Amino acid sequence: MLGLTSVCVFLFSALALAINSGYSLGALVLLLASSWLLWKRPRLNLQRRDYLLLSTLLLYFFVYTANMLYHADPTRELDMPLRALLAVPVLLLLLAYPPRPEAWWSGLAIGAISGAALAFWQFLVLDIYRPQAATSNAIHYGNVSMLLGMLALCGLGWAREQSFRLAWSLLLLAGGLSGILGSFISGSRSGWLVLPVCGCLFAYYYSKGRGTRHLAALLGALLAACILAYTLPNSRVPQRVAVAVNDIKQFQDSDNVTTSVGQRMEMWRTAWTLSSNHIWLGMGRDGYLAAKQQMADEGKMDKIIKHYTNAHNDYLDALVKRGIIGVLALLALFLVPLAMFARALRRSAPATQPYALAGVVLCTCYMIFGLTTSSLTLNIGIIMLVFPMVILWAMLRQQERIA
Repeated sequence: MLGLTSVCVFLFSALALAINSGYSLGALVLLLASSWLLWKRPRLNLQRRDYLLLSTLLLYFFVYTANMLYHADPTRELDMPLRALLAVPVLLLLLAYPPRPEAWWSGLAIGAISGAALAFWQFLVLDIYRPQAATSNAIHYGNVSMLLGMLALCGLGWAREQSFRLAWSLLLLAGGLSGILGSFISGSRSGWLVLPVCGCLFAYYYSKGRGTRHLAALLGALLAACILAYTLPNSRVPQRVAVAVNDIKQFQDSDNVTTSVGQRMEMWRTAWTLSSNHIWLGMGRDGYLAAKQQMADEGKMDKIIKHYTNAHNDYLDALVKRGIIGVLALLALFLVPLAMFARALRRSAPATQPYALAGVVLCTCYMIFGLTTSSLTLNIGIIMLVFPMVILWAMLRQQERIA
C-alpha cells in the first residue's frame, strides 16, 4: 500500500497539467484505495489536529450542501463541495500509509515542467495567444502552474538533506522556474499576485539559519523567471500589465465594463449589491442568476455580465450565494489549515518544515487566487486545493513520527 500511495501522489502532480484532467487520475486511485481502510482497519492514532482538519473539510461540504438544499439549487452544484468530502478518506489513508517524500517532490517538479513545456509549444508552435496546456481555461492553468512552481521551491530545504542534494535541488529549481514561466505565458494575472507574497515567505524561512545559498538560489530563480517573462519574444507579460492598468483607468473614468477588468469590477459590484438583502444565507445559484437577469432588464447592471454564473471572486461569490455563513465556511477552509501549517513551521523539527512551508504556501496562494477569480467553482480548482492539503498534512505528520 505504501508503494501505491507513493505512485498516486506522484501521478497527481506530475500529470496535473500535461494531460486532460490529469490531476483527477491520482486523486481517483487514492480515493478507491481508501476503501482498503474498511477491510484492513489500521491504527491511525489520530490527534486533535487531525480531527480539526477533518472537521474543516466536512464543515465546508455540509454548509455548501445545506445551502444548496435550502435554495433548491440544481444537484450538479454538489459536484464541487463533494471533493472536500472525498478528501476525508484520502487523508485517513495517507495518515495510515504515508507516501515517500521523493514521490511528492518529484511529482511537483515534473508536473510544473511538463505543463510549461506544453504551454510553450502551444505558444511558439501553435501561436495560441493565451496557452492553457491540457486544461480548459488559461486562468486556471496559469494559477495551477504558479502553484506547482511555488510548492516545488518549498522542497529545497528537503533536497539539501538528501544524498543527491545537487540533483534534487536542480530539479526542484527547474520545477519552480517552469511553474512561474508557465503562469506568465498563460497571461493569467491573478497568479502573478502570489509572487511577492511567496517571495517574502521564502525570504523569511530561508534566511533564518536554513542556508543562505538556498535563499540566493531561490531568489535568483524568481528574478530569472521575471526577466525571462519580459524578454521572451512577443512576451505577453508587458502587454497584459499595460492592459490591466488601462482597463482600471477606463472603469474609473467612464465606468467602462467592456474590458476584462471592467467586467470583473461590474461583477463584484453586482454581487455586493445583491448580497446586502440576503446577508446570512445568500441567494443560491439560481437566485443569483435570476436577480442578475432582473437587474439587467431594469438597466441597473450591464447586460455583458449577466451570463456569468459566478462573481469572479471566491469571497463575493460565497457571500452572494451562501451568505455570511458560506463565507465563514470558506475562510475556515483557508485559515484553519493555514494556521495548522504555520504553527508546525514555527515549532516542528527541521525535517517537517518543508511540508509545513508548502502547506502555508498552498493556502496563501488560494486566498490570493480567489481575489480575482472563482477558483473553487471548477473541478481543477477545488481538487488542487484539498488533495495537496491532505497529502502535505499526512507527510508532515509522518515526519513528526520519525523525527
